[in-house]
Amino acid sequence: MRPRRFAPTCNPPLAGLDYSALRPFSAWSSPHLQTLIGGWLQLDPPCLELATLALNELTRRGDDLNARMRFQRADLPPVPWLDPARRAVLSTLTADRPHRRGKGTVYVLLRGGYTSDSGWYGAYVGSTAKPLAKRFAEHRRGGTRAARGLEKHGIEPLYSLFLPINPVPSTRAVLQEWETRLHECLAPLVPKVTGDVAF
Repeated sequence: MRPRRFAPTCNPPLAGLDYSALRPFSAWSSPHLQTLIGGWLQLDPPCLELATLALNELTRRGDDLNARMRFQRADLPPVPWLDPARRAVLSTLTADRPHRRGKGTVYVLLRGGYTSDSGWYGAYVGSTAKPLAKRFAEHRRGGTRAARGLEKHGIEPLYSLFLPINPVPSTRAVLQEWETRLHECLAPLVPKVTGDVAF
């Protein structure tokens, strides 16, 4: 994969998609998913999460050859750990998620800049009381409000790893608790997880 820097904006969640479903694209046809994968990978920034979720669905059907070729043509590998990470979040964190009222968000960002040994990608876990798009833009602008490496290597929010457990109350203690829990849930499955952890 050649190094590249993507636009410092983030795509919104796909309207109508159930990010908490184990197979969010199970009802979509294979040809439609293959076409969408090509489109998602051409965006700047790309929608690697959606493209990977669609590829995972096609792989379960044994219909993934064309989709894998689209990833190769775009020179963008799929996110290899996304499916097990999603399963871990859904099985361990959604059962005791905080009260559904609140304005806080714990989030996961896909981060590039790693080698093939670590699956090309890592994850940054954070929390905020701001709108997510604004916080993402702060990370990408750099400076004191950005996490190290995200200015250059931040790619996109991984909505399927955090929408099922949000919103959370925006008190600092609750945000730190859920940021830590999400970080600890992902750490055994994602080769590189960064962000603050409260001990």
